[in-house]
Amino acid sequence: MTRGNIIPVKYVFLDIVAYTKRSIEAQCDITRMLNRIVKGILDEYNIGRSSVIYIPTGDGICIALIDATLPYDIHVTIAKDILSAIWAYSHSQEDNSRKFEVRIGINQSEDNLVRDINGRVNVTGVGINNARRIMDLADGSQILVSRAVYEVLHPREKYPNAFVKFTAPVKHGLVLDVYQLFQVSASGLNVKPPSSFVSPPTLEPKLTKLAAYYFAHAIKNERFILNKARESVGYNDNWLKLLLWFLAKDSEKASETTSRDVYVGRVMPDTSSNTMEGQFEWFLNNVPAEVAIDLSYVVVDNAVSPSIQHKYFEDMSDNLVVNSKGREKLKRDWPEIWNEFGLGELSG
Repeated sequence: MTRGNIIPVKYVFLDIVAYTKRSIEAQCDITRMLNRIVKGILDEYNIGRSSVIYIPTGDGICIALIDATLPYDIHVTIAKDILSAIWAYSHSQEDNSRKFEVRIGINQSEDNLVRDINGRVNVTGVGINNARRIMDLADGSQILVSRAVYEVLHPREKYPNAFVKFTAPVKHGLVLDVYQLFQVSASGLNVKPPSSFVSPPTLEPKLTKLAAYYFAHAIKNERFILNKARESVGYNDNWLKLLLWFLAKDSEKASETTSRDVYVGRVMPDTSSNTMEGQFEWFLNNVPAEVAIDLSYVVVDNAVSPSIQHKYFEDMSDNLVVNSKGREKLKRDWPEIWNEFGLGELSG
C-alpha cells in the first residue's frame, strides 16, 4: 500500500570490495558478473520489474524491493544468495583480478517514491541513506542489517541467535544499532567481527633505556643472582635489586657520552673489586637492611614500572629474573643493548 508517494521499501545495498584498485577491464568484467548474478537471483524468486528498483552506484548496486507482498525476509535471503553465488564464481576463477567480494547493508523503511532526472522511478529518504551507512560498516562478504530488520527477523524460527549487535556513531551525531548476520552454515558468509568495531591493538611502549639496561644486567648475571637469592641472608633480594639499578644507571649514563673514556660521575660506588661479587659485598656491608628494603622498591619502580615487572619477570623472583617474554621484549626494543651484552650467546 502507498500513501501518496511514500512506500515501504526493503533495501539490499552492496558494493565491490577494492573496486578502484583493479584495472578498468577487470572492473568492467566484475560489474557485468555482479549484474548477472543479482538479476539471475531475483528472477529465481519471480521478482518482476514492477517490484524492484535497481540503483547503480558505480562500484555496486542498491536493490530496492517495493512490493509489500514479498516474503518478510526476502532481502536477507537475496543477500545470502548473492554472497553464495559470488563465492562460487570467484573460486572458479584463475585470474585473481577477476575474483571479488561484496559487502552488504540491509534496511527497511518507508521512503519516498520519486522520478529522477532521467524520468526513471527512484527512491529517496532516510531508509536508503541508512542502508548505505550500514553497508559502509561491513567488511567483504559480510551482511549487516538495521534494527528495523532485526526486530522483524530475530523472533522467527529461521533466525535463532543469528545476529550479533554492534553500535556505531555515524554522521551528524546519529548512532546506529547494527546487527551482523551470523549463520556459519551460509555459503560465502564472513562471520568475523567487522573491522569497524574491532579496536586496533594497543602498542606497548618501548622499554626506557634505563629499564633495558636493568633487564640486560639481570639477564647477564642471572646465575650469580640466583645463587645469592638462595643464600640464607634474608635481605639479599633487596641488595641485588639495588646493585642492578646502580649498574643500569651507570650503563645509561655511559651510553649518553660520545666515548666511554670521557665518562665521569660514576653512580655505582667504586669497590676494591668491581666484579659482581665485590660490588654485591659492598652493598651488603655498607647499606643497612632496612634502607635496602625501602630504597630497592623506589629505585626499581623508577627503572621498571610495576606493570612491566609483573609481565616480564619470573614469578616469585622479586623482579630479579627476566622471563622469556622479557628477553624477547629487550631484544625487540633494544637490539643494540642486547648485542652489547652478548645476550644472544647465553643459553637458557
